[in-house]
Amino acid sequence: PRKGEHQMYQQLIQELAPGRDARHIEAFMRLEYGTLDHLSRATFAREVRMAEACIDEGGEDMAEGLAKSYGL
Repeated sequence: PRKGEHQMYQQLIQELAPGRDARHIEAFMRLEYGTLDHLSRATFAREVRMAEACIDEGGEDMAEGLAKSYGL
């Protein structure tokens, strides 16, 4: 994804998950989806919640490593 796409996704993620690191959420979403453009708002919101649960389970260090692996 281009840099602008990351910013767009991360802005929406911040609206849906305030206080979370949007890079971490996006990285977990990218495990399932190569692109996030096609997701409906409802699906995007559901995936954000699922990513939050993964981060809660796996921890911030793991989430940071994943985000870096995607260049986030």
